[in-house]
Amino acid sequence: HFRFSPEGGSHFTKSTREWAQEVLNVKNFEKAQEHGVFDMVGHLFLVGTLYCALLFMIGEEHMLPGGGMWSMVLIWFCSLVGGFAMDKFGLPPLLGMLISGMVLKNWQYLPGCSDPVEALPASWSEGIRAAGLSVILMRSGLELDIPAVKKAGMAAVRLTALPGILEAFIVAAGGIIIFDMEFPLALSMGFILAAVSPAVVVVGMFNLQKAGYGITKGIPSLVVAAASFDDVVAISGFSIAVSFAIPSHGEDHSMAMTLLHGPLEIVFGVILGFTGGAILSATRIWNKRWKRSAVVMGLGMLFMFGMLRQGFSGAGAMGGLIMGMVGSVCWRAGSPSLLAKRADEHYVHHAESDLALLWSLLCQPLLFGVIGTALDFGLIPAETIPKSIIVCCCGLAFRLPMAYFATYGKGLSQKERSFIALSWIPKATVQAALCAVPLDKIRENMENNHDVDHAEWLKWEKWGYDILTTAVLSILLTAPLGLIFISVLGPRWLSKDIEDEYEEDEEDPLHGALDREDMTEEEKIQAMAAQDSSDLKLLMIQKIKAVENLVNKKNGHLTHTDVMEFRKMIWQGKKVAEGCSIEG
Repeated sequence: HFRFSPEGGSHFTKSTREWAQEVLNVKNFEKAQEHGVFDMVGHLFLVGTLYCALLFMIGEEHMLPGGGMWSMVLIWFCSLVGGFAMDKFGLPPLLGMLISGMVLKNWQYLPGCSDPVEALPASWSEGIRAAGLSVILMRSGLELDIPAVKKAGMAAVRLTALPGILEAFIVAAGGIIIFDMEFPLALSMGFILAAVSPAVVVVGMFNLQKAGYGITKGIPSLVVAAASFDDVVAISGFSIAVSFAIPSHGEDHSMAMTLLHGPLEIVFGVILGFTGGAILSATRIWNKRWKRSAVVMGLGMLFMFGMLRQGFSGAGAMGGLIMGMVGSVCWRAGSPSLLAKRADEHYVHHAESDLALLWSLLCQPLLFGVIGTALDFGLIPAETIPKSIIVCCCGLAFRLPMAYFATYGKGLSQKERSFIALSWIPKATVQAALCAVPLDKIRENMENNHDVDHAEWLKWEKWGYDILTTAVLSILLTAPLGLIFISVLGPRWLSKDIEDEYEEDEEDPLHGALDREDMTEEEKIQAMAAQDSSDLKLLMIQKIKAVENLVNKKNGHLTHTDVMEFRKMIWQGKKVAEGCSIEG
């Protein structure tokens, strides 16, 4: 019992049951606030305050309608609203962001309306695309589970390389036949479409893994590992193809440089990645969470924009990905011992979590919104859209069977292999980051090459728009399909393999009478304290047994998933101990 003495008056007591019920009521009210009107009002107030501060700081020329900052803020805000709306319908938020950008750009074709985002400089759009690509690849590098990749073996290698490369060449053939493109340019379009989207696939697989589907055969780990490296293959192939398709015409340009440009991007990317990873490993210097997150972000942006300035944008993107992988390995192993403070897996999760927050709040809405604004329907012939859809469908028609056959010999059933193939559909992030690059390079090349006549200029510019339209339509078509296949077919076609950490004849009280989805485990424990304190003792005993069973079953060798489950049970035990101390 707790005793209170309000204003020195008479004492009164409050039972544990009443106290716990009040705690639950307060927490439920706070939880409703977080997702309700109060949360929205708070965010809008903060955004409005920041905007007004920038208005006085930068000036009306940039921050009011017709200014570059106004256009960027408008794209960002509308993309967030569109993403929120799509999320409510169970679709990927990036679709709403992309559509919001398309609506803003084509608003000018309504009677009496003008283009609200025409003031956005082209260099800003290029910077937003580069920054978005850098962040998503750094996240992929940090998230990559190297032991899971080794366990997947050659199946991960085949799934990484074969479907994407085959689709790239099929799309290239479609570009030559349907759009009458030259082969190198068509191949660059093929590698843009060949990349699978980590923003859709990785999130979907983590949700399935959390729910316990396909864990025994390592299906989520296999797909996540292959998806991370798939982007490397696509970006490398694109860099090589586009260097042949649109060579520079500067004074220092030569055919040898054209031949070496693609391989040099790979070499520079690897060097930058290992250099950045070595810098990240010095956790005696980066001894705070904010320092580690800041140095990851700073190095990634430095690599991306530094190499972009030198004409090697692919090297900067690859450097960020490899830096994340190397840094993740060093942080987990605590190496090198001279520079590392200690081995701590939390370093990886903290940095990735901070990058994820930056991605969801800033980079993702700006990236997909800006790509949407690049699609001006007034400049795209009507026949281009059905042609683009045909090219996308042809690529998928060959990609899916190859993804199915790539998992041969892994001991998977036909349904499991079919699920992996269908989960290999979504396209979004890499397409959004790269789809406008050929058009930008074409314009830059034509402006520097004064020998090209007007008809040749128009032909190449049309090809650039064809690539842009095809990539955007591929996102609109495949991202929702992929998410539906993963979320719907995963629970049906994959086996549920959650290991039973409890004795089979015992029931976990947390999943018994208080099995409510709207309550956290901490709230369930508090509610149990209000009902019967003896249940807490039983729960404590079962959690201790579960920890012992987990360690004994694995003979002391725990995987990453086991470690996370171990920490979860330890946390539950601490919360149970806090609940037991209420009556004591």
